[in-house]
Amino acid sequence: MLRRFITSLLLSFVVLSVHSKGHFPSLFLGFNPRVQALAYQYPVQAQLIFDAGNEANTYTDQRFGAGAQAQNDNSSNAFRHSVWNALSVKKLKDIGASEATATEIVRLFTSAYEYNDAGTALVKNAASAMDLHNNLVGRSFKNYTTVNQLLDSLYLKSIEPKVVTVSLEQNLASHNADANTAWTLLENTASSTLEVNKLLYRIDPCTTVLLLNHPITEAVKFEVSNNIQAKNVVVATAKVTYDAQKYVQLNPGFKAEAGSIFTAYVDGCGNK
Repeated sequence: MLRRFITSLLLSFVVLSVHSKGHFPSLFLGFNPRVQALAYQYPVQAQLIFDAGNEANTYTDQRFGAGAQAQNDNSSNAFRHSVWNALSVKKLKDIGASEATATEIVRLFTSAYEYNDAGTALVKNAASAMDLHNNLVGRSFKNYTTVNQLLDSLYLKSIEPKVVTVSLEQNLASHNADANTAWTLLENTASSTLEVNKLLYRIDPCTTVLLLNHPITEAVKFEVSNNIQAKNVVVATAKVTYDAQKYVQLNPGFKAEAGSIFTAYVDGCGNK
């Protein structure tokens, strides 16, 4: 949904020349009336959330390979939505909003993007539930001091084994409520300290590309449908497998320390 939102806005983009309340940012004319109404009410915040969306797309391509921002349902999508929401909250706080106000305004906008084109009803499918959940994780994420630290932390949350593969039913059930109440929580919770909102969700367990730059200290298997490019350290305590359908590329900087167990092969998702 985020990718469609950015594309729609770019198609209708006109330079935002006014920021005072009551003036409508014309860049939002291309999206549903619920988002448009919010843009009337919060024009400055709307621009900042739009900017955060563009930045989230760029960061996603940097971490998951060119074109990753257009992918849905997998780890790169989970990363993109969580980063978008976290950056949006930060941008609103940077202009003086309180934590509570920033998270609530970002919730209003990012939940509205999950509505139908008429802006009259939330789209209740697996992709929308995934997006709403990962939006909430991003708004709830506070444990960082710099943007790079934020990106590193959410990237690690978005790849195996940090991200959880769930069906629609599992997503809703994880909120310990009936389905209708779970949808209400997903749409209307600004931020949360609940354990379930510390984990990113995905539908498709197969990531397309991984660019690995961080140390790995645990047992983990990465499976991707295209390629893995690694320049990271596999520490002595780790047991790691890189499995890519096309190729695994170990770049300068990659090291498997003595005592680690490291395997790489060309196979792809779900085969071995």
